[in-house]
Amino acid sequence: MAIGILLAGFLLPSCGFKRKLVSITMIPSTATLTGPGVNIQFQAIGNYEHPPDHGDISNSVNWASAAPQIVTIDQAGLATSTTGCGTGITITATAHSDPHDSESGVVIGTATVAVAQPGGICP
Repeated sequence: MAIGILLAGFLLPSCGFKRKLVSITMIPSTATLTGPGVNIQFQAIGNYEHPPDHGDISNSVNWASAAPQIVTIDQAGLATSTTGCGTGITITATAHSDPHDSESGVVIGTATVAVAQPGGICP
């Protein structure tokens, strides 16, 4: 009898929900780059429910810059300033809420970058 109860415990399904990405936290959330060719590494932390958990998902998100003529970002999350200037430039990290289902919702994390030239002067 005890073996049957123990076996039944192993066969019961979990809560029945798939692990779901609910938000992305960007580290750092803001950055200022001074001068051309200055780099900063961004990190995307995925926040999940079912079960509640979080972890580095930087290598599995799509990175983008809202102003690639001023700040570029590669698919490893490394942002690099160019010769331009600007403030409030948005860097995004996007991923599906269920990485195994391309039809699932999209989750977006954002960070803000400012780029100035040496001396804080922008043309």
